[in-house]
Amino acid sequence: MKAIVMIMLGLFLAGSLTAQENKTSRQALKLQRKAHRDSVENSDYQLTKNMVDSMSFVLEANYLANQVGYRVPVTSNLNFIKVDSSHVVLQTGRNNGMGYNGVGGVTAEGTISHWSVRRNDKNKSFSISMDVMSNIGIYTVFIDVSSSGRATARLSGLWPGQLVWDGYMVPINASRTYQGSSIYRGGYFTTSFW
Repeated sequence: MKAIVMIMLGLFLAGSLTAQENKTSRQALKLQRKAHRDSVENSDYQLTKNMVDSMSFVLEANYLANQVGYRVPVTSNLNFIKVDSSHVVLQTGRNNGMGYNGVGGVTAEGTISHWSVRRNDKNKSFSISMDVMSNIGIYTVFIDVSSSGRATARLSGLWPGQLVWDGYMVPINASRTYQGSSIYRGGYFTTSFW
């Protein structure tokens, strides 16, 4: 009987030690994942900060939306906002149809007449405001960017309404965008979708 009690006690202690080891290894794994996540977040934040500070990025949109929230999925290589120093390209497009720019939408090229950035170090986010003097009009663009590069840009101009690009900010050399013709053919940005 003593032998059975001793065996049971030994199995219980071994099980307890194994459970404790599993708990410790799970905690270590959890801490390791958190450290990796923080490292990636800091790396993404530094990349985003460098793009904003150098005024050199492309916001590749996955969605376009209007002021009432109607969203449509779009091709990111045709729908983008490109900022290269003081030069800006605002473009919408689609895979079918010609449009004003040859890629089913509108392309506006211009220069930045006003640029301001507000940085939120606690949330690691940015709010950019710029006024753009383009070949088809004067526009104000507000861009909100998270630390991961997720960005939403709201464009308003002299025409009523608002157009929203929703996507990710990438460095210009990593962008896969295709720019249509920016020759003025009577087009302007509109919030009505095709």
